[in-house]
Amino acid sequence: MDEHVRKPDWLKIRLGDTDRFAETRRIIGHELHTICTSGRCPNQAECWGRGTATFMILGDICTRSCRFCNTKTGKPLPVDEQEPARLAASVKQMSVKHIVLT
Repeated sequence: MDEHVRKPDWLKIRLGDTDRFAETRRIIGHELHTICTSGRCPNQAECWGRGTATFMILGDICTRSCRFCNTKTGKPLPVDEQEPARLAASVKQMSVKHIVLT
C-alpha cells in the first residue's frame, strides 16, 4: 500500500502563465476583494493566469450563503468610498477586455 498512485492528466491543474498569475495577484492586492480568493475557488490559478478575476464590490462579506462557496456571509460593512477608484485603477493595470463584478 506504499505505492504512489499518479493522478490522471485530466485531474491535474495547470498553472498556465505564472508571471501573469503573480502580476494579477499583485494588482488585486490593492485592498480589493475577489470571489476567487474569498471563495477559495479551485480555478483561481487558471483565471488569474489569464489575467481575469471576479471582483466583489461593497466589501468582503456576501449577503448570500451558497453551500459551495467559502466566502464570509452576513451583514455588509459600511460602504468604502475609495473602493471604486481602487477597482478602476486595478482593472486598468490588468489590461482586460471585460470584468466580472458581484
